[in-house]
Amino acid sequence: MKNTGLSLVKRILCYRSYNVLAIETSCDDTCVALLNRNKQTASTQIIAQERITLDSVADGGIIPTKAHTHHQKYLADMVNLILQKIPLDNKLDLVCATRGPGMPGSLAVGLDFAKGLAVGRGVPLVGVHHMLGHLLVSRLKNESSLNFPFATLLVSGGHTQLVVSKSVEEHKVICNTLDIAAGDALDKCARELGLKGNMLAQEMEQLARLQPGNSQRSDEDFQFPNPLLTWDKKLDGFSFSPFVSVLKKQLDAVGPCDINITSQAAKKVQLAVFNHIITRMKRSIINHKQDLENINQLVCAGGVACNQTLRTMLANELNATFKEFIFPEPALCRDNAVMIGWAGIELYESLNLKSSLNILPQRKWSLEDLLALDGWNKN
Repeated sequence: MKNTGLSLVKRILCYRSYNVLAIETSCDDTCVALLNRNKQTASTQIIAQERITLDSVADGGIIPTKAHTHHQKYLADMVNLILQKIPLDNKLDLVCATRGPGMPGSLAVGLDFAKGLAVGRGVPLVGVHHMLGHLLVSRLKNESSLNFPFATLLVSGGHTQLVVSKSVEEHKVICNTLDIAAGDALDKCARELGLKGNMLAQEMEQLARLQPGNSQRSDEDFQFPNPLLTWDKKLDGFSFSPFVSVLKKQLDAVGPCDINITSQAAKKVQLAVFNHIITRMKRSIINHKQDLENINQLVCAGGVACNQTLRTMLANELNATFKEFIFPEPALCRDNAVMIGWAGIELYESLNLKSSLNILPQRKWSLEDLLALDGWNKN
C-alpha cells in the first residue's frame, strides 16, 4: 500500500468526527470539557463540561497555593467522569490544556495531567493560550458568520485588551491595560463596598440594579475620573487602579453606608469603568485606522463580558465603527474548558499544530507571540 505520509490519527480525522478532551486550570476554576468535532459538517458539539471553583470568600481573594491544591483535589475525578461520556464505539483523539498565561502552580496541574493523558491514550496534545480561548470561543457556534479579520475586547479579571485578529495565529494588541485589569478593579471595588463572594463583579452588577429608596446623599457623591483623558492622544492604554483608590477615599468621606448609598456607589463606579473602556477604545480606533480597515465585527469576551450594562454601552457607543457586536453566552464568558478545546481544535485543524510533551506552563504569554514560544510541532 502506498504510504500517504499521513499519521494514523490524521488519516482517521480526515474521514470521521473526533473527540477532544479539554482542561482549563489557569486560575481558581477547575474546568474539564468533552467536545465532538465533525470536520465534514464543520460542526462542534459540546458533549459535557464541568467546573468547580475554589471557594475563596473567607480569604478575601485567591491564594495561589490553595488554588493549586484545589486543582489537585478535583481534576482527576472530573476527567474520569467526563471520559465516561465518550460512546463505547468511539475513543479520545485529542487532548487540549491551558499552557498560559496564568498562575504557574495552577497551570502545572492541568498541563501535567493533560500530558499524562495524551501519553496514556497515544493521542496528540495541544497547549492552548488562555486568552486565545476567550477570543475564539464565539466561533464555536458562529464559525461561518464570524470570519477573520475581526476585533475583540478581552475583558476579564486578568486582562483588558483590544485585539485585532487577522487569522487564528495572527493577533495585534492595539490597546492594553497599563496597570490592573477591569475585572480586577471591579472585584476590588466590590470588596470596598462590603460585598463578599466568588463572583464579586457580578454581585456588584446586581447591587447596581437595585432601585434606590430615600437617601440623604447628593447626586454629587461618588464622582469618578476618566483616567488618561489628558495624556498624549497617541497613547493606547487603559488604567483601572484609580477607580479603586477614588472609591475608597469617597467611602471614607461618606461614612457609614446603607443599601441605597452602596447601590448608588456600585452603579456609578461600574458606569465609570465602562465609560473609560469605551473612551480608550475610541482613541485606539482613531490611532489604528489602518489595522481596523474592513473590520465590521467586534467580539466582547472574558468574564466581564457577562455584564449586560457593558454590552449595551458597547453596542450604543461604537456602532459607528462596528456593524455587528458578538457576545458569547455567559457560561462561555467565564473561564471554561470548552473555549480551550475549541481553540485547540482551531490550532490543530487550521495550522496542523500540536505541542511537544516537554512544554512548560507560562505565567506571561502575549497573544502577539502565540507561535514564537517553543514547543510547537507539525502533525
